[in-house]
Order: sequence, then C-alpha cells, then structure tokens
Amino acid sequence: MRASSSVFGFIVAGVLAVLAGAAVAGGGAQQVAIAPELARLADAYGFTVTGDEHLADAVGRAEGDDPFHRVRILLENFDNIIVQDGHGGVERVIVLGAATPGAAPREPLVSVDGGTQPEAPIELRTIRQGNQHAVRVALEADSGRRLARLLLIDTGADALVLPESLIARLGIDANTLTEREVQTANGLARARTGRLAAVWLDSQRVPDVAVAFLEDDKLGNPGLLGMGVLGRYQMTIDDQANRLTLTIR
Repeated sequence: MRASSSVFGFIVAGVLAVLAGAAVAGGGAQQVAIAPELARLADAYGFTVTGDEHLADAVGRAEGDDPFHRVRILLENFDNIIVQDGHGGVERVIVLGAATPGAAPREPLVSVDGGTQPEAPIELRTIRQGNQHAVRVALEADSGRRLARLLLIDTGADALVLPESLIARLGIDANTLTEREVQTANGLARARTGRLAAVWLDSQRVPDVAVAFLEDDKLGNPGLLGMGVLGRYQMTIDDQANRLTLTIR
C-alpha cells in the first residue's frame, strides 16, 4: 500500500495572473512575475506547487532550459524545497517564504536527488499509532549528538517536524533557526525552521534534512517524518506486516 496520509502541510494558494507565460526557455535571463511563471512551469512539466502565496507581486529571473535549473533560479530569493523525480525532473515545489533580507541567494533547502543512496532497500518495522504508522529513527545534530525518536510517517509533511523542546536536547543554537508562521492541521502556528545534520534510518545516514520545530502543545504528536526524508526514496508501507520499505527511485 502506498502511504498517502496528510497531517501537516506548508500552505497552498494561487496568486497573480499578470505576465503569465512571458518568459521563454533558454536564452538570457529576464525579469518575470514569479507566481505565474512558476504556475506555467508546473503545467508544462507536470509538477505541483505549494506555498505560492509567498510569491505575491514578487519578480525573479527566468533563465535556463531544464525545469530544475529554471525553478531554482526563479526562486533564488526564497527558501524552498524542490522534490525531484529521480530522473532529473521536478515532482514538487514547496515555497517556505522569502529568504532573510540581505542574505546571499541560497540553494534549495532540499534537493531530493542529493545525498548518498543505499544499494539495498531500507526496511523498518513500524509501530501503529491509531490509523497511522510510526518508525524509530535517530536525529543527528551538527555536533554529532544523536537522539532516538519515534516519528509518525506523514507524506503530507514537507519537512521533518519536531517539537520545540528538542532544540536544546539536540544541542542546536536557537539563534541559528528562522522563525516562520506555518499552516498546520490545527491552524496557523509559529515554527522555527532550519536544517538538521542527518536522520538515521537503521544504519543508513540521510544527510542535510530540512526541519521545522513547533511548540510542543501545537504539534500534538511526537513528530513527523516528512518528505524531506521520505521523498528521497520510493516508499512502500505494508499495512499487514507493519513494515516500511524505502528503495532507490
């Protein structure tokens, strides 16, 4: 059975219809309205977009021939996650918000094709939490400190989602995190976002994972293992055997 639950998501909307389709593939860069250009690319290449309400009235560069490069350049002034399809294409784009003013343009928070992939499938026993499945993982901070954690499997979560109380336990400097307002199943909530050094799935280390820390009482669960990790693999959940299998795409 393919997992398809959705507990947590980073907002979806649509804005702006001016200048749609004004950019042309290839050639030199030109300034375009980001929202309609991203919508045009999504239609042309068959990927989905969430968080596009952050793009209202924003203008960016249209440059490049392949969709991944074009989206990356278009969103260079926004924190974003680009989920690739394993064949160089784009499967999903998540816009998290504008980058910190004055900061240099940055790479996407997550490029799902990145990182070392295992030769053999990863198989993890799942633990039922109501009608959902959870797995035991190890969280690794920049210091190398690891913390075991039981996380709910949630393909609707764009990032790894953890309770705010784990920031200190992981030895993370809270000043290095960025505060954002995010949409949860229970409404808007404040989150501190950043990147975790790695998540361990059994003996497999998954590096450089986007993470969002929510206030403990707003999260309402031990944490979510989202697409920032799961999207790097082809995922199968055996509901009868209580087993999660992750294989190379």
